[in-house]
Amino acid sequence: MIQSKDTVLLLFDIDEFSGEVLNLQTTRKSTFLIGCYRSKDKNQLQWIQKKDTTKLFELYNVRSNKSRDGWVDANNPKTDKPEFLILYDVENVDKYTTYRIQIDRNYSQNEMEDLGYPSPKGSYLVYRIKQQVGFEPIDIGNLLKKYKEKFTNWIKGKPIYLTGNEIKKLLASPSNLKKIKKTTKNNLITKADDLPTLQEVLLTQKCPVEFKPDALTSMDLFSGCGGLTKGFCMEGVRSIFANDIDENCEKTFVRNFPETPFLCKDITLINKEDVDTLIGGAIPDIIIGGPPCQGFSLANKRRNKIKDDPRNKLFYGFVKFINWYSPKAFVMENVKGLLSMQNGQVINTIVEEFSNAGSFGYNVNYKILRASDYGVPQNRERVILIGFRKDLNIQPVHPEPIVQNHLVTVDEAISDLPQIEAGQGKEVLEYLHAPQNDYQRKMRLHSKYVTNHIAMKHTPRLIERFKAIRPGQSLVDVWETHGAVKRGAPNEKSTIKFGQNNQRLFGDKPAPTIAASFQSNFIHPHLNRNFTAREGARLQSFPDDFFFEGMRTKMSWEKGLSQYQQIGNAVPVLLAKAIAESIINQLNKTDQ
Repeated sequence: MIQSKDTVLLLFDIDEFSGEVLNLQTTRKSTFLIGCYRSKDKNQLQWIQKKDTTKLFELYNVRSNKSRDGWVDANNPKTDKPEFLILYDVENVDKYTTYRIQIDRNYSQNEMEDLGYPSPKGSYLVYRIKQQVGFEPIDIGNLLKKYKEKFTNWIKGKPIYLTGNEIKKLLASPSNLKKIKKTTKNNLITKADDLPTLQEVLLTQKCPVEFKPDALTSMDLFSGCGGLTKGFCMEGVRSIFANDIDENCEKTFVRNFPETPFLCKDITLINKEDVDTLIGGAIPDIIIGGPPCQGFSLANKRRNKIKDDPRNKLFYGFVKFINWYSPKAFVMENVKGLLSMQNGQVINTIVEEFSNAGSFGYNVNYKILRASDYGVPQNRERVILIGFRKDLNIQPVHPEPIVQNHLVTVDEAISDLPQIEAGQGKEVLEYLHAPQNDYQRKMRLHSKYVTNHIAMKHTPRLIERFKAIRPGQSLVDVWETHGAVKRGAPNEKSTIKFGQNNQRLFGDKPAPTIAASFQSNFIHPHLNRNFTAREGARLQSFPDDFFFEGMRTKMSWEKGLSQYQQIGNAVPVLLAKAIAESIINQLNKTDQ
């Protein structure tokens, strides 16, 4: 029974339909929300059908709170633009109807009560039912069966999100699944169940970067694996030189920036001739990096003492490059504790050094920036110093936080990655879901496959501990039952407690700081394991086409930083991108 032009009541007993008729081919890129109702639950059915006059539209709801019983979580993520709803009777799956829908908004428990929803528990994501459409016959029972066999997140009655292509693939016969895909010469020729090798993926999966002839150039010191470099590169800044002392960082950097000369050497031992030989006499526009500044804890008014402290030589290595090349601008990143060292004397000393550096000196400004304000799913805070050469007459301004409806959460960042258990994963995996939000689309823009996504192996005892830890809790919250044991005495509990170890993150919030030790610090919000390197990279906003070299984890005697350490030490890419954009805009104003 149609109520108005814009809204249609659910017609659960329909046998034929004379309106718009669609099929999986015409909707192959559209996303479907496949949800259910219980015909035996008359109150629920009446609520959906707008029997309550306080409702203006037909609405379908999905639990959106992140409790244990919530529907919308990492194993069943919210998608931001589902176009169709397939609504089936959970008691009779052959009985279904298809609708065009759009997200209305999140409703609180009180609002759901006001709308007449029976016994609401928590908040709900509500979809507005716009129009019923005819659809080709779909074997919903078979679709749900195939979904249950392929995915680990199946719960009876739980809403799922699939594209038309994914529905078609699930319903296809086994012989059809093995059919060879037709591809262009630039793409890999594979079977759906025969993935390419890692080397094949790395040869074809690269972000295309074309720099303008007059592109700004950067010199990247203490580059690590290249977080700052990637962000600046995304804004069109071409890196002409990079330096770090770690051999695995060099491997990762060269893999992702093969055109950039890299010098793996202690910065204090580098002379100008070493660099000029590699860059052919070029002059960088910007010098970026994050030199350690631990030695400045001894800072005082006697500058010679500061310079003589061996722990400060790395910082003065950074200044040395500015003295050599007098770039238009520089960016220095550091921990926020830098501002409070010696009651502010340290930061004042650093600003003074930069103010007198190079041929002209620099106008310097510093500010603490929070990564989540710039689209990163992490509340990492860092001091960012920006300097412009004094002859340019620019007073440095830091980037304003981007406009966001909400901060990107852990679930939104990683939920489209394969939901593997401890010890699972391969060098190359397929995406099992279409991107479900803008962040995931951004991360997957130039990537066809998932790499660096192998979960660490855990002992059964450790997995049982993880099972007992709820979001926001850590090892200390389950100490008596699942606490750590003494080294060399597995039957005795250790008396040492580390609150930072084995913390299960909230899926509906940004992550805390992803440090170099994040492999043991954090537990996946919904799975009983630590994060993979790729999940950590997502939380640092590294796109999926960025590949990490070196060992995944490392033992104390092994040389070089592990993939986890490289990721945790990096500057979040989207934060770096925002800084680069701000600097470019300020330099462009002077050119005009």
